[in-house]
Amino acid sequence: MEQVRNRIETLLAKLNERVYGKEHVIALSLLSAMAGESIFLLGPPGVAKSMVARRLKLAFRQGEAFEYLMSRFSTPDELFGPVSISKLKNEDTYERLTAGYLPSATVVFLDEIWKAGPAIQNALLTVINEKIYRNGQFSVKVPMKGLIAASNELPALGQGLEALWDRFLIRLLVTGISEPADFDRMILATDESDPVVDEKLAVSDVEYAGWKQQLAEVRVPYVVLEVIHGVKEKIEEYNLQLRQDEGTDRPLYVSDRRWKKLVKLLRTAAFLNGAEEVHLSDLLLLAHCLWDEVTQIDTVTELVQNAVRQSASGYLLNLTEVDRELKTLRRELDSQATVRESHDPGLQLVDNYYYQVERVRMAGRLLMFASDYQQLDDTGKLFYLHKDKYKTDCFILKKYDLSMRNKVPQNKIYTVKRGRRSVFINQYEYPLLCTPDCVPLPPIEVHPEEDIAARFRQIGTLLDRVEGSCKEWADTEAAYCREHLFLDDKEKKALLKMLDYQLADVTRYRNEWEELNHAYRKENQEYPSERTEDNLLGTASR
Repeated sequence: MEQVRNRIETLLAKLNERVYGKEHVIALSLLSAMAGESIFLLGPPGVAKSMVARRLKLAFRQGEAFEYLMSRFSTPDELFGPVSISKLKNEDTYERLTAGYLPSATVVFLDEIWKAGPAIQNALLTVINEKIYRNGQFSVKVPMKGLIAASNELPALGQGLEALWDRFLIRLLVTGISEPADFDRMILATDESDPVVDEKLAVSDVEYAGWKQQLAEVRVPYVVLEVIHGVKEKIEEYNLQLRQDEGTDRPLYVSDRRWKKLVKLLRTAAFLNGAEEVHLSDLLLLAHCLWDEVTQIDTVTELVQNAVRQSASGYLLNLTEVDRELKTLRRELDSQATVRESHDPGLQLVDNYYYQVERVRMAGRLLMFASDYQQLDDTGKLFYLHKDKYKTDCFILKKYDLSMRNKVPQNKIYTVKRGRRSVFINQYEYPLLCTPDCVPLPPIEVHPEEDIAARFRQIGTLLDRVEGSCKEWADTEAAYCREHLFLDDKEKKALLKMLDYQLADVTRYRNEWEELNHAYRKENQEYPSERTEDNLLGTASR
């Protein structure tokens, strides 16, 4: 795999000779072609979109290119070849002469793609997705590695272009040269010839087929699936918010077929970077594949980066557990206790199944299942407000899960925590209905000192494990990111910054643990409890 990476790095360097400010576009176009997918370039005329296609052809040994500028008058003959008159006349067979046209090309560039008529669009759908062209009565396998489409506009809504738009896995906004140094070199350059790529460097059809088989062996760790799950959920939340706001913005749509192709793209990126598994750095490429409108690009980029960061903290490094354990320890130290209740005979059961929440300002009673109350803790769980159609003037707090996101409005979702014969709803405490003359709850039981000490040791061990894995992972991921062939400098900077945040979080948790440990020991030295004194005396006597 390292040989493949060196080969692709050298090939990209060759393709980018005398290229100014479009290196990333060429890199992603090569990645798209190596994955067998198509790429769409959105930008005004004169920003070198066609140059990208000409350069990409050079990446493939004996590669042939086909370029065409679409118009609303374009016919299938102009793209797929003219009908063979002799076969039609002598053999009564409708067949096209495809040599020199799209069905025989290695790399295809179609400018102003959205001006194509329905006949061309329908043929392109099969060519792009299955790499098959229906020529008369025969289905012909096309040699096309990659298709680059370009336009200065996005497909118009309601024109039946959605299926074709969905076929372009990577979508790039291409603008003029922004760096002054690149601009100066471009306008002063006199050599505008294409580079000469050594035949041994270009990818042959046999190598291309072999690499496709090896792609299937690239591992997809569960942390990558975690990120994809997170991105998918955030897209659903984004679309739900759009519906609630009743805005005119277009929702994000990602088909199941597209998700599957995205995983293939990630595997390809990892393979060409010489890796045996997909890394978090590869996942930043998703930002180029999920937007439908230019206004969504920044939103999608932030959404992907947040999902990567959350997955690294939660699943990969287990920082979420560290944070939860430290918060729990702090609460234990503040109160030196936990409430250990099961069924409380002082709580009055309503209608055999419910506890009644008192002092709530609402027209009617508020109930919750007694079993749900028993499962509450002080970390908080999500519930939603349900109007019971079988009970007059009665509302019920029911458990909420993500499957209800499209059914339950956000303003009816609450965080509920358990209290002592009470519940905290969005941080406000409400008592539960108790039986007449119920016995008061006993005082909170104080944790033995050895239990607190054990908790400190437990969290310390967890921190040791997290610190070791975090440093090793961050170093490996940073090295991979810096040498990534398909990320631009801005994307690399974003991921390296995220890695620094992860390391800083680990250091912050370690400092918090040490501060709590120090404060706890000082407090017990200055104000020892009777139990602590007994332990010390017992130790001394032994």
